[in-house]
Amino acid sequence: GALWMCIVLNPHCKLEQKVNWLKQLKKWNGVDVCPGEDGNYGNELPNLTNALPQGANANQENMGQCKSLEYQHLPARNFLEEGESYLMLAVEVALIGLGQQRIMPDGLYAQEKVCRNEEQLISKLQEIELDDVLMKIFRKQAVFLLEAGPYSGLGEVIHRESVPMHTFAKYLFTSLLPHDAELAYKTALRAMRLRVLESTTPVGDTSRSHHIASVVPNRYPRWFTLSHIESQQCELASTMLTAAKGDGQRLETVLESIQKNIHSSSHIFKLAQDAFKIGTLMDSLPDITLLKVSLELGLQ
Repeated sequence: GALWMCIVLNPHCKLEQKVNWLKQLKKWNGVDVCPGEDGNYGNELPNLTNALPQGANANQENMGQCKSLEYQHLPARNFLEEGESYLMLAVEVALIGLGQQRIMPDGLYAQEKVCRNEEQLISKLQEIELDDVLMKIFRKQAVFLLEAGPYSGLGEVIHRESVPMHTFAKYLFTSLLPHDAELAYKTALRAMRLRVLESTTPVGDTSRSHHIASVVPNRYPRWFTLSHIESQQCELASTMLTAAKGDGQRLETVLESIQKNIHSSSHIFKLAQDAFKIGTLMDSLPDITLLKVSLELGLQ
């Protein structure tokens, strides 16, 4: 059903194609087995066309399909299959779109558009109250994105110039945290990386710490929005530090991630200040572990 929705959302298809697709879907809807390659058979597929706005626009960041789903206009109680609403499907497609791995485009305008589209879609998602049913979708997509291959921006291996997932991961983290803390941290920690700033061409033996300074960085691509991206990375780290207060093991894991992935000294210093503030709130005793984190980051 989700795949068919992406097909029907194609802004370049002609009206007669949509009419033919609708006939095919109605035909398949009448049989109870999965369709073969000849297209003569089919399982029960939801009729999605009534949920889709006409003339949807797609863009090069693969977010246009997702952004065109105006959640507030979708009939949440009009069920596609048992227990499945248009709202649920729209949320799931939005999460899929946000989590896709995509290469940062060239040019200032295109790069700003990537950030703007992502933030607009997340802002729309934040308008929705997440109930137990929607949380199941969040869990499913978070697990899928962590385990997926090159399709996913949260996969184990990503391209060096892949658009970072910091902003999306912060939203996932805060949404998942009250329901599944382990998955929330796993997702956020995976998203902390910023491959474009990593040095990848070693000179000599890098197995010993004193040789790390000899690593020669490759050519950095022209990322005009890099300062904004690094700020979002810092925000994600600060959000995890705040949530991990009182949990020494989680704080140690977050500290290691910060030390490994954040390359800006000013942002590391800001996180040292954040850790100190969080650890010395007036309404509680000082959190010794957070103060140690603050010291470690300050020294770094």
